[in-house]
Amino acid sequence: MFKILFEDDWFLAAEKPAGLPSQATVDKSRPDFFTQLKKQLQAERGADFYLALHHRLDRDTSGVMIFAKNKEANDPLANMFKKHLIQKTYRCLTRNRKMPETWEIQNHLAEVKDHKLKKTKMKSTTSGGDKAHTKFRLIEKFKSGMLVEAQPLTGRMHQIRVHLAEEHMGIFGDDIYPCNKTPVAPRLMLHALSLEFTHPFTHVPIKIESALPEDMEEFIKTLR
Repeated sequence: MFKILFEDDWFLAAEKPAGLPSQATVDKSRPDFFTQLKKQLQAERGADFYLALHHRLDRDTSGVMIFAKNKEANDPLANMFKKHLIQKTYRCLTRNRKMPETWEIQNHLAEVKDHKLKKTKMKSTTSGGDKAHTKFRLIEKFKSGMLVEAQPLTGRMHQIRVHLAEEHMGIFGDDIYPCNKTPVAPRLMLHALSLEFTHPFTHVPIKIESALPEDMEEFIKTLR
């Protein structure tokens, strides 16, 4: 059963576990979060229960995802993501490095094919690409790593992962970008902690949070 973090007449937010793709992939036999959540809600509330997907998290990233509950909510939710009116906050565990308490990275990212991994990845570029901007804050330093908060102000694929990796601060457990391999992380140590926005219908400030999952809490003990 997936945990529901927020719900009103227009939106529903739920907690995505690590290891599930956000949406259906080419492999139709492979489970995905959106399809399974929708099945769970339809089993509880009836086969006509409506749910629409508007954003994604990487397969191995856990945390908050928000959905539209009716057609009236689709355009306002899509608009908030398009205009970056939803503040996303993430927590991640990275390699230990001397850094200021807060810092920002602004550059341009472009897709490249990694033929060795047989995957598409992102890389900073001096010509072309799309603007990528992330604010970072050091939360806590441990013996073997750091807990870092990231707030992406743009929505590029793998944005937080590549911004940290290119600063030699790869997130533990990353299977695409360079990171420390020891201690061994159970998965990508990246969690979507919260979403904040002004509700487009009620105009009330909303903050939806998902607590740091157990596997990340346990890995923090290892890093200490």
